Amino acid sequence: MPEREIDTSGPGAPVETVGNHELIGSDRVEGTSVYGTDGAKIGHVHNLMVNKRTGQVAHVIVSDGGLFGLGGSRYMRVSWGDLTYEPDLGGYVAGITKDMMDERGRISAEDAEMQIW
Repeated sequence: MPEREIDTSGPGAPVETVGNHELIGSDRVEGTSVYGTDGAKIGHVHNLMVNKRTGQVAHVIVSDGGLFGLGGSRYMRVSWGDLTYEPDLGGYVAGITKDMMDERGRISAEDAEMQIW
């Protein structure tokens, strides 16, 4: 079994390197901040949605966390391939904006999870 190394050079959760592959546990991705291309924080990763047959992450559910974390959260489905991890931000950058989240993110988490592309 390959030896595990922890890279703690960047902000946020450390990235485990196993052999030649960079891996991160889903529990460390969930809760990670998501920013728009303008650098404004949109929300955080609520869930990773994994295709049961291929084992690949299909998309993530991004949540804005609601007003002061008191509920009323908005959820939006974003393709996993559309997220880029940005070490300087300690989070992911997505091709969506806060306005898009406000306009389109009005579905429940369960509905966002079950939508098919």
